[in-house]
Amino acid sequence: MLAMTEKLRSAFEAIQQYPPDVQDEIATRILEELEEREWDAIVRKPRVIKRIRELADQALSLYEQGKVRDGGFGTD
Repeated sequence: MLAMTEKLRSAFEAIQQYPPDVQDEIATRILEELEEREWDAIVRKPRVIKRIRELADQALSLYEQGKVRDGGFGTD
């Protein structure tokens, strides 16, 4: 298990000085950043990039064939 860096430990100590609602706000922002980094790591994988390109090509082809209609997700 990796140890917490001094800078991170210092940040957590400073955050403890704030009221709970501010602590929760900061925690939410940290968790959002971590989630974004996870997604970035996922979409950088070559197989994911390849699949996204395939889906984009398929969508463009359907559009060019006139098989796409306005509506968004979940419309019938």
